[in-house]
Amino acid sequence: MTPDVNVLVAAYRPDHPHHQSARAWLDGAMISAANGRANLMLLGTVITGYLRITTNPKIFRQTDPLQDLTDFVDSLLSCPGVQFQSQGATWPNLRQVCLTQQIGGNLLTDAWIAATVVQSGETLCTFDRDFVRLLPPNQLLLLKP
Repeated sequence: MTPDVNVLVAAYRPDHPHHQSARAWLDGAMISAANGRANLMLLGTVITGYLRITTNPKIFRQTDPLQDLTDFVDSLLSCPGVQFQSQGATWPNLRQVCLTQQIGGNLLTDAWIAATVVQSGETLCTFDRDFVRLLPPNQLLLLKP
């Protein structure tokens, strides 16, 4: 499983409206990873987006200290079964998704995440319905807020 940016942000911030469902999913995914029942893959693009959003005063009036944010990521990566995946080899998949779906603008980051998920064979966990057009149903888990 691979969390999307919105899941990490919601899981981290207790004031987020989707905090409880995101945190429950993340905690369950970490337990499954620790028990060897599933992988939990953190994508570099997702971590960058999580940091970008949680430190942006236009999004959150009270932003989080960068040290706390990176400690959260480090705590996830220190758990058994949780892995970091760089996305250097996703260009062919990203190119194909962009051309097939005619993706541009704000959907480009989602397309990059989708291309990495397809390449890795993982399943993306998200609140974002835009991924319905970018991923096959068996590689997408839409959380309900």
